Amino acid sequence: MSKRVLLLVMPFLTLRRPHLGVGLLKAGLNQRGMECDVRYYNFRFAQIIGTPVYERIAESTPAHHMPGEFIFTTALFDEVRPFEDFKAAVAHDPKRYDEGFFQQIERARNLAPAFISECAGEIDFAQYDIVGLTSTFQQNIASLAMAQEIKRRAPHIVTVFGGANFEGVMGVELHRQFPFVDIVCSGEADDIFPDLVRRLRAGEPVHEMAGVTCRLGGETVTGATPQTFITNLNDLPYPDHTDYFSEFHAATENPAEGPELSMETSRGCWWGQKHHCTFCGLNGLSMTYRSKSPERAYREIKYLLATYGGFDVFNTDNIVDLRYFSELFPRLVAEGIKAKLFYETKANLKKTQLLLLKRVGTYSIQPGIESLNSHVLALMDKGIKGIQNVQLLRWAREMDLDVQWTIIYGFPGEKPQDYEQINRWVGAITHLQPPIVVTRFRLDRFSPMFKDPDKYGIMNVRSYQGHQICYPFPEESLRRIAYFLNCDPPMTAETFQEIRTMWKAVDEWRHSHPKSALTAEVTPSSLKLQDRRPGYRSADYTYHGLAREIYVALDEVHSDSFVLDLVRAKDPAANYTLDDVHHVLSEFLKHDFVLREDNLYLALALLPLDLMKDDAPEKPHRTAERQPQLVSG
Repeated sequence: MSKRVLLLVMPFLTLRRPHLGVGLLKAGLNQRGMECDVRYYNFRFAQIIGTPVYERIAESTPAHHMPGEFIFTTALFDEVRPFEDFKAAVAHDPKRYDEGFFQQIERARNLAPAFISECAGEIDFAQYDIVGLTSTFQQNIASLAMAQEIKRRAPHIVTVFGGANFEGVMGVELHRQFPFVDIVCSGEADDIFPDLVRRLRAGEPVHEMAGVTCRLGGETVTGATPQTFITNLNDLPYPDHTDYFSEFHAATENPAEGPELSMETSRGCWWGQKHHCTFCGLNGLSMTYRSKSPERAYREIKYLLATYGGFDVFNTDNIVDLRYFSELFPRLVAEGIKAKLFYETKANLKKTQLLLLKRVGTYSIQPGIESLNSHVLALMDKGIKGIQNVQLLRWAREMDLDVQWTIIYGFPGEKPQDYEQINRWVGAITHLQPPIVVTRFRLDRFSPMFKDPDKYGIMNVRSYQGHQICYPFPEESLRRIAYFLNCDPPMTAETFQEIRTMWKAVDEWRHSHPKSALTAEVTPSSLKLQDRRPGYRSADYTYHGLAREIYVALDEVHSDSFVLDLVRAKDPAANYTLDDVHHVLSEFLKHDFVLREDNLYLALALLPLDLMKDDAPEKPHRTAERQPQLVSG
């Protein structure tokens, strides 16, 4: 009987969606005539400790705190740190870790060894010759513990590791530290892994393969052949998610959200090719942007929906291909295909592009908003202004789109004024969606700041405490294993004080957001602004004439001079001047109805979605009124 490949997905991978890499590897192996099975043991552990507890660990704890990793130390190492060390390591975050949660984590840790033994005990090792394990975020120690138990029970099995935690030097160091890890595949394994399987079965050497780390004469060696990456994503198979959905439907307790269909339409980052965001460590080995054709993406979406059901489609892309707004999404809309696509995007999308995503079925996006201050965004090399980020937040609120965004601080070169400005803005935009979290940047491996800390004034690069309590290794080794690293960024006391003020302001934002509102009613001749924001007078304000036209024009960010051009185009006979525009803008600014950054302005009130269709400059609405008329109530 021919041997099969077994791929294992260990805790703490999310329960919400299948692992895309595993689905692609299974499909690729089957395409080449190699039989493959996949087991999602993350579901098994969730059933043991309780799905809500599992999800809280997997979804709601910072990866560098590593509670999921600490849980499985009891299954991997003979001697482990006491649970009190973990409690001490996260004591600075009492909102996230209450005593009840600590008890649940400790219980899961006590159950981890038996779980690993049980999973290994049910595998018929006579069927398999190669077991592959994937590791991303908090999957490392569970996967290592499983490999150790497999080698103890079946020494003939070749264990192969891959995933983000094994890229580059991380994989080499983990291979060196753990003798039961036979082979590591670093980078894109679509072609490497099937060829590795073929060579192992043919008895051919693998030590010179690109991206492969193995043992030669007892020493850890990495292939010297230059690594290549998939250039034509259209040639990849559709991912095989059959095993995930079998586990999902068999589970007695399903996750609160999901399931979602994992897919990708691109790899790399077209923005990062030109401007690598200083803190970003994604695409560490291949930033080069490659995307599937709109036709291939369309066929894959239809296939996945038809095969597995009409679930949400979670795209792992780091950035959306702009071609899709003209060649893919309109086609899905026209055919009535509700794909519920989730994408990471840049925040400078046009309103029509955002609305198109909404019409496809999207209800959540991750637009890469990391600050509301243009200077801080420039330090990140984001290529966008703070006022543009607010623009996207307002449009998303109008479309009832969920925005997954964060505020990241601590970048070298920040000034107190940067956060003074953010704190001023926050009070005016409480009706818009607040950030999920406010956090200092982590030093990600492969990021520009990691590669050249001296350039950015970063000092004392070190492992996080999470790694220190999970791995009994010296600091030099921990620094090679870790994807997230800690550091001392240059930050003045004055800047940090403003950041602390921002924390409080964002907390108040989250608290007041559910009852905060600033909306606009627009008729052909009037504008009514209804202000119900905490901290502002609860009142309605009515405007006519030029004031109405200017506010409508500020549906998107414009300069004062461009606004003047727009209102002149709509009413050439009125002969408006820049002073007229400034007079109106000062009235709006007095009430924080408009946001200003330098000479750029943006309306803050939620406006009707079809506004621009009816008020486009090429369809001028003439009026004789030149000054705003204010009625408050």
